[in-house]
Amino acid sequence: MNMTTLSGDALLQALNQAKEETKSGLCDVFTAKLERLAVHIRTNYLTPTESAELLEQEAEAIRNQHYENQI
Repeated sequence: MNMTTLSGDALLQALNQAKEETKSGLCDVFTAKLERLAVHIRTNYLTPTESAELLEQEAEAIRNQHYENQI
């Protein structure tokens, strides 16, 4: 197995790049999710209360998925 040794600066730079790529990916995922929810709300003429309930359900689903992946 060939492993490359990184200096402290190179390692920090690689970690920062990975962090930025992760943040960018998460932004894309959540933006797409919010856009789908907005379309659903408009298409189905949800009331403000129904819209809030939908958002709460989605938040709970995301939270549960996160905890399931922790196990």
